Amino acid sequence: MDPQILQRIKNCKTLPAIPALPLQVLQMCRDDQASAQKIGDVISKDPSFVAKLLNVANSSFYGGSRHKVATVTHAVTLLGMNSISTLAFCFSLYRDLRKKGGGAFDHTHFWHRCILASLAAKLLAKRVGVVNEEEIFLAGLLQDLGILVMSEAFGNEYGILYQKANQNHHDLEALEQGRWKTDHCEIGAWLAETWELPEVLREAVRGSHNPFLASSEDEASKLMIMCVALSGRLADMWCHPQSEVAIQTAIELSEELVGVDPDGVLDLAKQIAEEIPNMSAFFQIDLGKPEEIQKVVDLLEETIKLAKMNYLPETVPPF
Repeated sequence: MDPQILQRIKNCKTLPAIPALPLQVLQMCRDDQASAQKIGDVISKDPSFVAKLLNVANSSFYGGSRHKVATVTHAVTLLGMNSISTLAFCFSLYRDLRKKGGGAFDHTHFWHRCILASLAAKLLAKRVGVVNEEEIFLAGLLQDLGILVMSEAFGNEYGILYQKANQNHHDLEALEQGRWKTDHCEIGAWLAETWELPEVLREAVRGSHNPFLASSEDEASKLMIMCVALSGRLADMWCHPQSEVAIQTAIELSEELVGVDPDGVLDLAKQIAEEIPNMSAFFQIDLGKPEEIQKVVDLLEETIKLAKMNYLPETVPPF
């Protein structure tokens, strides 16, 4: 990254900061002496998060419970330390940063894609055998954090550029590179490093557009990075202005990056569509009307049928 660009970002007084609650919960979850009761006591200081946590504990997204979960301690015990710390981080991050974004920046669309990507990342992780589903859920949410940094550091200029990209993430990266010789992936990885997040999260952010730019020493980390990169493309099926293009890209990259065939992509899309209402409730954001969500699934199914009949031309993935 150009030193002058980096300095301009460092000089920005409104850069996103890591929220206090998840930082404290993360630290406690790493402490072998911390009990569910102690963690529950800390979480209970944030009533809005408590309400969300109990909803999640009773939802299908985390398996639900045969008996209604009514206390924070029960939720911590049921979901486990990793899930609790991840949920605390995601909820607080969204709540504290959702109003960030300078001038013309469209942070509603920004968070829409981030949340769908985190959902897609978690469901994809289950399918391909990534061990830490919670870590990949967080990585999916964080992958575009650099966009918030750029919107704050470059203000209305970035907002106009974001509008020019017209909700096309591939075009956005090209516009960023053309203007500043860097992009939100590189800047997001820098911020993740300043937050002292785990290396695999930093590299997942760095490789969220092109996973081959990320460095990883083991196969598990490589698979996680591939899943995060793919999660954004899966989210684009609902967020890209041209659903047909996004669907074709998602199909091709799913096979290339993680070996998921088109029918597997359709299964994932159905799971995502089913869980979108839970994510909407948790983050308090409108992620689309049921008929709009289902329309994408139907279009994907039709696209796969046509491809099997050899009616679709071959296209080249964007990296």
